[in-house]
Amino acid sequence: MRFLAVFSWLLSSCLIAAADGNSLEAQVHQGFTPGGYIRLRLSPGGYTIVAGSSDTIRVAYRVANEEQLKQVRVKILSSASSADVSISNTPHNHFKATIEVPPRSDLRVRMFAGEVVIAGVEGNKDVELDAGRIEIRIPNPQDYGQREASVRAGSIEAAAFDVSKGGLFRSFEQRGPGKYRLHAHVTTGEISLPGSR
Repeated sequence: MRFLAVFSWLLSSCLIAAADGNSLEAQVHQGFTPGGYIRLRLSPGGYTIVAGSSDTIRVAYRVANEEQLKQVRVKILSSASSADVSISNTPHNHFKATIEVPPRSDLRVRMFAGEVVIAGVEGNKDVELDAGRIEIRIPNPQDYGQREASVRAGSIEAAAFDVSKGGLFRSFEQRGPGKYRLHAHVTTGEISLPGSR
């Protein structure tokens, strides 16, 4: 199965690079079935995860030069119902990427340091950072059954669930009517769960 996933990536994943002023933009994309489970392992940087095409995972990012373009590694390995997205060897100078996923996707995100913003994606969300900021926009709080967020040091501003906490070892846990699970954890930093905006 692993061989088939790698083979699929080699066949259908595509890297497109284009010059734009003093920077280079690159894209990697892979077909994927909507409603699946997507695991993302991300090197430090700033990432925006948004709803895109109904049948594609797409990663777009900018780098300063050809050397950085060769350095960054983006891999998307997919099977019928799950996908692994890894971004590694990112530059240290404010690397940013946009990741488009099918509008209905379950997400698991792990990153050491940086910022993750998730918007417009319906489904379960499991996001953890060692240091930095998580923002998950919640236009429909009632969609979530189990909701939990925690920081060891920092703040939780969850307007969607009427929660605001700051300091050491802060957390909240709620039960709601929805079918999705929301889990967010930052060891040191900030969690923001705003409503629709």
